[in-house]
Amino acid sequence: MTPLKLTEEYIFAHDLRDASAKIYRASTKALIKHFRTTPIEEIDHRAVLTWRKKILENGLSKRSWNTYSNHLRTVWGYAIEHGLTTHTTINPFRKTSVIPPKRASKTINGEAIQRARNWLTSLVGQERCTQERSPITPAWFWLAVFEMFYYTGIRLNALLCLRYKDIDWDRQMILVRGETEKTHREFFLPIMEGLAPHLCRILGEAEKIGLSPDDQLFNVNRFSRHYHGKEMNIDQVESMYRKLTDKVRVRMTPHRFRHTLATDLMKQPERNIHLTKSLLNHSNIATTMNYIEVDYGHMRAVLHERSLAQGALSRVRRVDPSGTTPTSITTFPPAQTRLPSPERAHPKPKKLQPPQQRPIAEVNSDRPSRSTGPSVLQKALEFASAQLHRGSVTSATDGQTDQIDQNLVLTLMASGLGVGRFRKSTSTERSMGITSFSRASP
Repeated sequence: MTPLKLTEEYIFAHDLRDASAKIYRASTKALIKHFRTTPIEEIDHRAVLTWRKKILENGLSKRSWNTYSNHLRTVWGYAIEHGLTTHTTINPFRKTSVIPPKRASKTINGEAIQRARNWLTSLVGQERCTQERSPITPAWFWLAVFEMFYYTGIRLNALLCLRYKDIDWDRQMILVRGETEKTHREFFLPIMEGLAPHLCRILGEAEKIGLSPDDQLFNVNRFSRHYHGKEMNIDQVESMYRKLTDKVRVRMTPHRFRHTLATDLMKQPERNIHLTKSLLNHSNIATTMNYIEVDYGHMRAVLHERSLAQGALSRVRRVDPSGTTPTSITTFPPAQTRLPSPERAHPKPKKLQPPQQRPIAEVNSDRPSRSTGPSVLQKALEFASAQLHRGSVTSATDGQTDQIDQNLVLTLMASGLGVGRFRKSTSTERSMGITSFSRASP
């Protein structure tokens, strides 16, 4: 049993599209090119890894290798399961795939799409007015193809397989037959308001030239005298998109419209993943998720709301639409979480100056005068000092001094200059002839 015969047995046993069968045969031919006449019994896991190493070193991309590996693993698995190979029960292609580099975004920004649409629309007007062939001709036909991919996200093969009778104009639906799909499932696409005029033009022209119900609907060869093929093929569509890419300087392909549509649908408030899955006709929702690009704007908004909810932001400066205020939005973290600047992280220590003794009268002369006047305050302080310097004090006198202290404090508070603090001398201080009067910190 040869590798090519194993592949043909697998294709015979499965209902594959022509495009899928072509990939299986191409993978097998790559295998034969390396192993040549090597018996199938000698193609083991190590031999496959040696082939992988050589083919990657020669410049084959990791994605292309994974295509070979995955398809040949499927063929070998089928052969082992049905006894077509009896020398081993181990699949030599198991765990031979590699991790490819992450691809760039496959979506097309709205501004580029609009520029491409405007250019095609201008070509339609140009052909109508001048009756001359434009760079993409007939422009009205290719504009309809462009809008089909934009509005429906249909696969290129499915569009090429649409028949005249697959358009149900009364119900405003498009039938996509199962034999044209990877999933082999039939499904419908709605005709949107923006797509309707272009599809109506196609149907009108098809009726004029007498297309039969089973004829290919999107067939540029039938609508222009500049083409002579029987059916429109993939090369003709890709040629049109290459011209669009050159014009707008943004890569455009039919498949990128599928990724763009899926991403745009998931940006909507509903974010209905099941609707997106049905529109793209995926059998697995994980496949649909692979079509959706990350929306970093939405991610930023969600993270911002989280920081607001948890109190990470204390103040947000809003933008005034009139333009009189700064045009940027600045957020400030709370003071306790704000990182210190390099200058404030390690401030230089200040040199402390020794306190200077100032006379009581000088201290109070610096303070603003109140309604009681500075003379009243000065007299009260002199009277208090005289009382404190008395040499002999009796118990009766102590009670009188307490009363004087209280009156003095009330006088200072009433004058609004009660920044000084008067402390009564202790018995020890009196015996030593020491008085204490200190100022409170401002």
